[in-house]
Amino acid sequence: MLAQTLQLLEKDGMINRYDYNIVPLRVEYTLTPLGKEAAAKVRDLADWIENNLAALTLAHNSPDAVAR
Repeated sequence: MLAQTLQLLEKDGMINRYDYNIVPLRVEYTLTPLGKEAAAKVRDLADWIENNLAALTLAHNSPDAVAR
């Protein structure tokens, strides 16, 4: 599962893979500029959720909430 995820991230240009061609196998992954930009956006979203979690939970649990 992890290998497939890493392959997809590499294919999508989010990470770079560097294979050292040694035994035992050693591989490193780094974020590309695109990956760094995406990571910053995800971090911003996570911060927003953390800062607004109480209001989000209250709205979600409100009996007046409209099913969407």
